[in-house]
Amino acid sequence: MALIPLALSVVLVAVMIVVVTRMAAEGRLVRNGSAGIRTRHTQASDAAWVAGHAAALPAVRRAVPLAVVTLVLMGAAYATLGEGWGIGTGLLGLAAQTAVLLQGAAVANRAARSVA
Repeated sequence: MALIPLALSVVLVAVMIVVVTRMAAEGRLVRNGSAGIRTRHTQASDAAWVAGHAAALPAVRRAVPLAVVTLVLMGAAYATLGEGWGIGTGLLGLAAQTAVLLQGAAVANRAARSVA
């Protein structure tokens, strides 16, 4: 049953997006090449890094309710239409979370550009 790992992925992605962004916004995650919203402008300075993540935090927080809705819809699709529809719904939810992250990155980039 591929639905359970996919459901866990939906939750994990949402949690990681929010936790990493919040840590960077609070200054607990320093500029690095591995985690956080890494654009040319957010990497320009420590102040730009923190400002960008602080600005992005409200946008990326949308990943959590999106994950909840995705899980509910995955369950409903699986129960009524079958496993394939449940998996498809989960994949659409992950795509929507990617869109949330990209929107957060755009917001972070604009905020960081104004600091740098």
